[in-house]
Order: sequence, then structure tokens, then C-alpha cells
Amino acid sequence: MAAAVQQEDGSDDLEIYTEIDQISSAMGEGTPLDRTIDKIGMGGYQYTLLALCGLGWAADNMWLQAVAITLPRVQVSFSVPSTSIGYLSATTFLGMMVGALLWGTLSDILGRVLVFKFTLSFTAFFGFLAVYVDTFPALCFANFLLGTAVGGSMPTDGTFALETLPKRKRHLLTSLSIFFSLGSVIAAVSALFVIPGNSCQNTHVPSAPPCDIHKDNNGWKYLFFLLSVITVVMCLARIFFMNLHESPRFLVHNGRKDEAASVLSKIAKFNGNEFHVILADVDDDHEEAGADVAPIRRSTSQYERVADGEEGRGPLRSPSRSRTVPQSNSASLRSTSLLMLIRRWIGVPIKAWYMRISGLLSGEWRNRTLLIWGIWMNMALAYTIFNVFLPTLLEYRSKPVPENHGSRRAEVQSSLTSPLWEIVIFTLGGCPGSLLGAYLVDGAPRWNLSKSIILALVTLVTSASCLAFVLVSGYFPVILTTVAMSLSSTTMWSILYGMTPELFVTEVRGTASGTASALSRVGGIIAPILGGFLVDINPSLVILASVFGFCICAALLFLLHWSVTTPSRVENEY
Repeated sequence: MAAAVQQEDGSDDLEIYTEIDQISSAMGEGTPLDRTIDKIGMGGYQYTLLALCGLGWAADNMWLQAVAITLPRVQVSFSVPSTSIGYLSATTFLGMMVGALLWGTLSDILGRVLVFKFTLSFTAFFGFLAVYVDTFPALCFANFLLGTAVGGSMPTDGTFALETLPKRKRHLLTSLSIFFSLGSVIAAVSALFVIPGNSCQNTHVPSAPPCDIHKDNNGWKYLFFLLSVITVVMCLARIFFMNLHESPRFLVHNGRKDEAASVLSKIAKFNGNEFHVILADVDDDHEEAGADVAPIRRSTSQYERVADGEEGRGPLRSPSRSRTVPQSNSASLRSTSLLMLIRRWIGVPIKAWYMRISGLLSGEWRNRTLLIWGIWMNMALAYTIFNVFLPTLLEYRSKPVPENHGSRRAEVQSSLTSPLWEIVIFTLGGCPGSLLGAYLVDGAPRWNLSKSIILALVTLVTSASCLAFVLVSGYFPVILTTVAMSLSSTTMWSILYGMTPELFVTEVRGTASGTASALSRVGGIIAPILGGFLVDINPSLVILASVFGFCICAALLFLLHWSVTTPSRVENEY
């Protein structure tokens, strides 16, 4: 992790330091807050929180997989050409981009718990809405709204979990990706039950039998309804399963140390320990703790003062003392109440986001920030372009319905079931990826490899698996290559999601992770539109585009490794 040191003369230095968990624990390094969280340890509260965070990860991929699976069925329902069907996925990713920016910044301002509870509730509502639309543009808009809700889950959930875990257990954040894989499995298995018997065959099959799309092609709607119900269950679990406490690190960095001490005492009690936490135990000032770097704080109230017209000393700098504002008379206050309300709920989030982004793009933070954001965007583009069109590509490879077969409807159902079973196998193949990712992250220091290098190697394996999918033929070789693609890509994402929050300091972690996730949605927006044109030319071009995108990601990861390693320090874990 790195943090920016702000000198009194206003110059910015970026010091890179290593937080190797075992060494830090043994030597008692870190801030008092770090040591307090380490003393409380890993218990029932943290494990339950990880599971509840995992529901957000599951919902994210569940809906993405559902959109990919339903693309051929939606194309039939609304007679959408191949060059345009990708807009359904593109609008979903556009919503996810907006949602990641919105919820990530709101989590930095309003707190982690409030955002944690709201994202899935909005997801379920917009999922139900998508069931009742009757035009393709309306469905795209409903999916955009759906994306704004579910898109905020993963970046905010990862940040929330990270700030509650002991240092030596932070690698468990990588294992959350098992829920990511579980979400795609839920979508694929659900589709297997509702789509084959309630769908018309795609128009690319010349021998497709006549089908009433209004009566016989509602399988994709049934799938959306079923997944919305599942999302409601996930939302209720987050709200009622356990009394969640605000992130202690968020509270400390917003000047609420007494609340942070109380929260940590409650967490310790939940875990079965009587641990009294005092204010001195929650200091998180790296300079006072004797660390190399002093992260700079700015509380929510200080952002409000900036939104009201005051200027601080610059992004990511120690805030200046507030100036005395003359007391307005009551008439003036009443006349400007609406303006103040707009500033508070619109101006504050926008200016807070702008100041945090300005800090991330200044000084030596710039290289790290731009590299990690570039990795996210390119990895999302490469992954999405094959993941969205994989069901379509598998249908293209399926056997056509015989012209003279007695039960045409049964044959259509069979021709749709086979690709869906392959999708189920594909999603199941990715489930061990999160555990493999956690193992690789945990073992990286022992092998003298940085997380960036580990991730670059896994990304290259994913690229090779995609290339193999294009070159092989036959049922079993195709299954093996799809499983390899699923396993390596899930491992790849689990490492990236786990390492990104730790690259940034607490004050901007939500914004940085949320913006990275938002930029990944840019890749997701481009991918289905580009893929629609490539499928129309040659389906294999979709996979070859993924191969190229993953190679770019690997190159950026090598650059990230070199940019965060300094010869004067111990090998950096990133």
C-alpha cells in the first residue's frame, strides 16, 4: 500500500512501503487501529460479513450471466439484428459504470453500511421492472437502471470487508470471488429450468420451426423474475441476518473516534471476547505511528464546507481551518434553504468526488492510478466480449433441428438445452478459481513474486485458453477449453478485486475502487457492441479480440509491478 505525504510547503511525495502481514504482526508495526483490529482477530463477525459481502458479488455476476444467456432469446423476441443485440449488455454495463461511481463515492461520504444495504434492494426492484417491458429500447433502459444498482455492490462490498479484516487475513478478500462464480452458476442453472421449454429457436438456424414469440418465447422473462426473487432474499439477508456496524476505519477518518472504539468493542464481544477499546487504540495516523507515510484525512463536514464555497489547501492535503462565517438572519436562511439542500445532496458528492479524483491523478499517485484503471478497463473488455457471446457461440456450434423430425418442438428444446448445460459446466469450472486466487496471493511473498506478476501470469493463461477454444473442435475439447477459460478468468478477477483496495489509502479507497470498477464497465460497454459486429463477420473474431485484450492487460500489470517497486526498500508485494 502506498500513501501520499504532503509537505508543509505543499509539495507531494509518494512513499512506497510494504505491509507484509506476518512481519507486521510479529513486530507490532502499523497504526494503533491496525494493531487493535489484529488483536480482535478473525471471528464470527468477520466471517459473517464476508459471506454477506459475497452476496453482492454473487448478484453482480448472476445478472451479468443472465443477460448473456438471454441475448439470443431477446433477439428473437424483438427481432433485433446481430449488430444491435449487444446494446442490451452495453446499457447494463453503462448502468454499472454509473452505479460504481455513485455508490463508491457515497460510501466515502455517507458510510459503508448504508450503501451496503441499499444496492441489492434497488437491484431487485429494477429486475422486476425488466420483466414487464415490451420493447427492446425499454428493456435496455430497465437494464441500465438495474446496472446502476448492482454495479455498486462489488467495489463498496470489497472496501467494507477490507476495513474490518485483520492484516494477516486480508487475503480472504480474494476468496469472495467464489460468490462471483456462484452467481453465474445460479443464473445458468435457473436458465436451464425456465428457458428451453419456453423459448423459440434463434433465427440463424434455417430449419427453425414456426413459433409464436408472444406466447412461446417468455423464458427470458421467467429467468429475470426468478433472479429478482433471489436478489430479494439476498437483500433481506443483508438487512436482518446480522446487526452490521459501520467500518471503524471510516469512522476514524471522519473524526468519529469514539464511535469507532465502540464499534470495535461490539465486534470483539460478538466474537466472544471482552476487549475494551479506548480512543488511543483507534488512532490511524501513520505519521504518529512511526510509519513512512502519513495518509491525509478530510472529513465529510470539511467536504461540505468546500461545497459551500470554501477552498481547502488542495486534494489529499491536510484541510485548513474553517473560516468564520457570519451568522445569517432567519429570513435569509429560509430563502436559501432550498439552495443549501441542493448543495448538500448534489454539490457535496460531486465536489468530494472531484477532489478525491484530483488527488489520485496528481504527483506520483498518477502512474499507479492510471495503470490500475487501465488494467480494469482492458480486462473487463477482454473478459466481457467472450463471456457475453459464449452462449451465442455455443448455440452456433449446436446441431440444427432435422427438417423431417416428428417432434420439432422437442428437438428445439433439446437444441437449447445442450448449450445451456455447457454454460452450467463453464460456470462450475470457475468456482475453484477464487480459492486458487487466494492461494496464489497468500503464497506470492514466499515465492518472491509480487501480486502484479502473479496476476499477469494468470491473465496470460486466460488468453491462451481463449485461443485454444478457437482452435479446437469436438464436444470434449470445447468443454475443456471453456472450463480452462472459466477457471483462469475467475482466478484473475479474484486477485484483481482483492489487491485493488489495498493500493489506496482509506480516504480515497472507495472512490478509487469505485472508479476502477466504473472504468471496467466502460470496457463492458464497448465489448458487446464490438462483439456484435465481429459475430456478424466471423464468430471466432470475438474470441481473438479477447486474446488480444488479455495480452494488453498482462503488459500493464508488468508496468504496475515496476512502477511500485523501489530499490531502496524490501520487495514490494504489489
